Amino acid sequence: MKKTITFFVFLGFGLTFSQVKETETLSAKDQSEESVLSKDEKSAEYPRGWMALRKDIADRIRTKKINVRGIEGTITARAKFIVNIKGKIEDITVTGDNADFNKEIERAIKSLKAQWKPAESKGRIVRSYYTFPLTIKLD
Repeated sequence: MKKTITFFVFLGFGLTFSQVKETETLSAKDQSEESVLSKDEKSAEYPRGWMALRKDIADRIRTKKINVRGIEGTITARAKFIVNIKGKIEDITVTGDNADFNKEIERAIKSLKAQWKPAESKGRIVRSYYTFPLTIKLD
């Protein structure tokens, strides 16, 4: 009887501790499309550079749409978006001092038609976050 109980106890422990946690392994293609890496070996690049991006966004902002009554000094905002593996912008979020300014920045970013050079990590193309601040000085 003791041998039978001991056998079942060890069998139970064996079954319990021999279970392998199943993990989903993504192929390189799936990882490129689904993963968003925040630290890339090579960041996403706007076709003519960072300053050209700022200028293109500034040229598209319609300042008349921004309500600045009662505001003095500067209005700041931070735009964050993902550049996907095809070089397109997605998941835009803008946070800042003025809701109208935030909406206008988001609209301006959505209107950009230039295709980005996607980020690379470990020799493969990946999605990546891109963040930058914007400021308007009020006179």
